[in-house]
Amino acid sequence: MLEISHLSKTYTSGFLGNRRVDAVKDVSFQIHSGEIFGLIGESGSGKTTLTRMIGGFLKPSSGEITFEGKNLVKANAREWHQLRQQIQFVFQHPQLTFHPRRNIYFACAEPIRLYHLDRHISEKDMIRHMLRRVGISEDQWHKYPHEISGGQAQRIAIARALSLNPKLLICDEPTSMLDVSVQAQILRLLLRANEKYHVAMLFISHDLDVIRAVCQRVAVMHKGEIVETGTIEEVFGNPKHEYTKKLLSAHMEV
Repeated sequence: MLEISHLSKTYTSGFLGNRRVDAVKDVSFQIHSGEIFGLIGESGSGKTTLTRMIGGFLKPSSGEITFEGKNLVKANAREWHQLRQQIQFVFQHPQLTFHPRRNIYFACAEPIRLYHLDRHISEKDMIRHMLRRVGISEDQWHKYPHEISGGQAQRIAIARALSLNPKLLICDEPTSMLDVSVQAQILRLLLRANEKYHVAMLFISHDLDVIRAVCQRVAVMHKGEIVETGTIEEVFGNPKHEYTKKLLSAHMEV
């Protein structure tokens, strides 16, 4: 479904632009339909740059990103408008994805209006269904982003993303700002969405326990490169690369 092939992003710096920094270097992997694929690595490893390129927010220096047979690198603005219905994001800070002066109802109505979703059902009924499946009741609709908890905001962000029936959900550290009990709720919600709607997920996290709990396969990123890829059992049970071994060893010591 999603294929990353020899993807690189290089920045130049220095007075003459003669210093090269490879933020992402020759990265290749695939995500299959309905799969939850994990991406782990320390801060600065290139995870954010990689996901920004997949989402069309950053142009790669070289390589290809193919989604459902379409080359995303060559997609124009009109094509990306349609693609964003199929590729949705769940971010680390959900409140930042909402307009601070618009209430929850407006936040959920926005994608419905933008993509002219099913008009056989009223907007209000669509929002009711959208929020009910993540446990948000109607008495929360009038509230503003600053008036709800981080866990509620993340559930609403997930509901809004799923309302577009995406084929790929990119989850960028979706639980890292939440306490442990709320993390578990969000993970269960994402797993249910994967099972019920067969939506594939790219799950980015530095938390190895989270990756182990939700993903089928995982890639390990270090200094802009993918150093190891495999099933959860292969990578966690029998790591090959020294960096992967170091990550797992440090995690065991915590």
